[in-house]
Amino acid sequence: MASLYRRGAQFWISYMLNGERVQRALNTTNERVAHDKQRQIEYELSIGDLHVVSKLPLTMILEAFCQHQQAKRPYKAYRNDFSKLRVFFGPRCEALKLGTLGGNSRKPYRDRYADAHAKAELLEEITPELINRFISTRIRENHWSAKTANALREILHRLFAFAIKHHGFRSRDRRYPNPAAAVERQRESAPEIRFLTLAQVDEQLDIVRDHPVLWALVATYIYAGLRREEALWLTHEDVDLERRVIRVRAKTIAGEYWQPKTKRNRAVPISAALLAILRAYQPTPGCTWYFPSPTGKRWDPDNLYQDLRAINQAHGLDWNCLDFRHTFGSHLAQKGESLYKIATLMGNSPDICRRHYAALIPEAMLDTVEFSPNDRAVGGNGDGNGKAEQMLEQILRRLQGQQDGTAGAPRLRVVHEE
Repeated sequence: MASLYRRGAQFWISYMLNGERVQRALNTTNERVAHDKQRQIEYELSIGDLHVVSKLPLTMILEAFCQHQQAKRPYKAYRNDFSKLRVFFGPRCEALKLGTLGGNSRKPYRDRYADAHAKAELLEEITPELINRFISTRIRENHWSAKTANALREILHRLFAFAIKHHGFRSRDRRYPNPAAAVERQRESAPEIRFLTLAQVDEQLDIVRDHPVLWALVATYIYAGLRREEALWLTHEDVDLERRVIRVRAKTIAGEYWQPKTKRNRAVPISAALLAILRAYQPTPGCTWYFPSPTGKRWDPDNLYQDLRAINQAHGLDWNCLDFRHTFGSHLAQKGESLYKIATLMGNSPDICRRHYAALIPEAMLDTVEFSPNDRAVGGNGDGNGKAEQMLEQILRRLQGQQDGTAGAPRLRVVHEE
């Protein structure tokens, strides 16, 4: 079924597969090893399970994968995916070419990794070793965080999974059908959550008070916990001051479709503090967007970040939109609201809220660390005379006639058993 032969010192094997002659190197000069590999190949041929490496053009797979992501994932999500793929592969296809994000950005992106992109013509050439080297170099030279490295590993894993399912990808290393699975995950540190105190909230709002749109927009981020793009996609119909609610929902405007990151619509109540600011704010008449850019269009997220950063840096501050969102969740957690409610209001999963805000509500487990009911009743006052003990003494006095004056009542003693 298969025959061995030599090319120089190396052993090769020849066999028929699907009516075609296949010749491949066995990568060994040892005759005994070559015969073992021959027997393995003949067995796999007999049962129809011979591992045949595919040959998929990298550019074609990248373009197909980008179109697939664009069809099934929200706008912000697939743009982030494209950015990670561009870092690794470079602008190998139309979707990964450098340009502006959203069409309104002032400056095009600069390719920081122009000399470091993976060089390959076939998808099969992207091996675990190549991915590991790339990530290690980025961590060493560009100070990538573990989270950034893991995000690249994740998108590559999805790329290979797509190629396996839709294009019959077969890896060169049969131990790892998905090469990204052989890349070790980096250990991420605990999330560092920054949020503003109440005094810092007042300071931040005072700084942007002379910029009406920014003033109302920052207040919405802080008091409603919206994501950056969620607020920028708000229209006049989404903000109901009479019912005191902001609706974050999917929409199509001017042929452009947008939906929340989690693909779920939600409504966020407007607090009294935010209501006062939004009532004082005068939206631009005749404009589709509730918070328009200075040019009257939908504000590009990067342009907003640049404008807000310039104002804050002039006053010695470095808060950003994510810090404002965390301020909303952090203050609700400190107030004792349940993580489920916080997750619902912020459009997150309870698991994410637990990871971010659980440490801010230690009082929720105060009773858990007490060893006895009396300790719980003390409440930390240190005098050893808890409420439960006081109630017990009152009951005993009443029964003994010391409190209600019933001299004829039987007197009871507390007996301590040894």
